[in-house]
Formats: sequence, C-alpha cells, structure tokens
Amino acid sequence: MPVANTEQALNQYIEALRARGVATKSLTLARHFLRYLLSALKDQPQNGNGYRRAADETLRNFPDQPQLVEFVRQFFPYWSGEVDLESGPDSIGLNSNQNLSEAFMKMESDPWSSATITSLERQLHLLRSLARYEEQLRQAGINEENAKARARLIKLLIYSIRDSAQNTDTYRAGVDEMLKLFKDTEKWHVFVGLAREFFYFLAHDSDAPSKLQKNIDLEDIRALMAG
Repeated sequence: MPVANTEQALNQYIEALRARGVATKSLTLARHFLRYLLSALKDQPQNGNGYRRAADETLRNFPDQPQLVEFVRQFFPYWSGEVDLESGPDSIGLNSNQNLSEAFMKMESDPWSSATITSLERQLHLLRSLARYEEQLRQAGINEENAKARARLIKLLIYSIRDSAQNTDTYRAGVDEMLKLFKDTEKWHVFVGLAREFFYFLAHDSDAPSKLQKNIDLEDIRALMAG
C-alpha cells in the first residue's frame, strides 16, 4: 500500500537525488515524470502490480527517455512506505507483507542491485585508504577535531570520484571540482594540501605517513568549510 502522503514521498525522493549530486535538469524531469506516475496510480490497484502497470502506462508518454526507468525503480520504496519519510531509507531487508513482485522492485531500486565487483572493490580501496589516513593523522599527534575535519573533507572528495577509474587525472579532476565549492578562494591552498597528503595513502605509498602536513591549522580548515 502507498504512503498516505505521496507528495511528501515525492519530495523526499527528489531530495535524495539532490543529495547524490543529480543535476537540476534531471531533478526537474524526475519530479515532472513522477507527478504523471502518481496520477496514473490513482486508477490502479495500490500494490506492486498496480505500480508496474501505472509505470508502463506513464513511460509510454515519455518515449526516448530510458533514464526514467531508474526513477520508477528508485521511487517505489518511497511510494510504498518502505522508506521512513521521517528518517529516510533503512536496510533492504524483506518482510512477509511483500509479494515477490514488490520484493524485486525494492531490490532493484537499491543502488546495491546495480553495483559491480569492480565498483565495490574500488570503493573499498577508497575507504580503506581513508581509514589509514585518519589513523596516521592521530598517530602523528594531530588533535581529534583537526583529524576529523580533514577526514570529512577528504571523504567528500573520494565520494565525488567513487564511480570513476582510479588514476591521477581523475583525482586531480575531483580536486578541481571540490575547489569550486569553497567560497573562500584564499583558503584553496588548504584543501590542496590535504588532497596532496591523502593522495600518498591512496597510492599505497609506504612513505605516506611522512607526507602529513602537521602545520595545517584547524581554524584554516574551518574557514575553508564555512558557508
């Protein structure tokens, strides 16, 4: 059964897309398309089978736009109430109230379903490198707040390149994109310094701990992150 407030479900799904960095043009298309879908759902049984039929009907009105199929799959848990509209999605765990069609729909809406071994290995490498970086910051005597602030910025960097091939060009492009987010351009050198020291960990350099820059001040990091 759908949630009582389908508008809230739609808004939360759009916000989830926005948080993943989906472009504004795609967000507008998703909202426009899903409003048509919600309208079509009013004439269908309120279950997974009805959702599929309404989706098929709506997709016929949007030819040559295959990306809309992803919106259909991803929105289903929001519409069906599987996603808590107050706290967001929980685990993929199945429950006895679902039929097989709904269980497949839920699985296919989750990013896990489309993950590959290569992408998972790549992300595991990124996260292991980040964990080693944080550990070495603390071992080097960097205070906890400073270490956490550095790691938070670097985590956003590796998040931005998580789906890209791991090479120097990709890393440099990720750094360049990050720099565009900072309003205080006079502090760009702070992030460049952090990115440079982390790169040695990402590259499995045995001398990576010696590349840590202890002189990067917490206040400078905070100034960079302000606004």
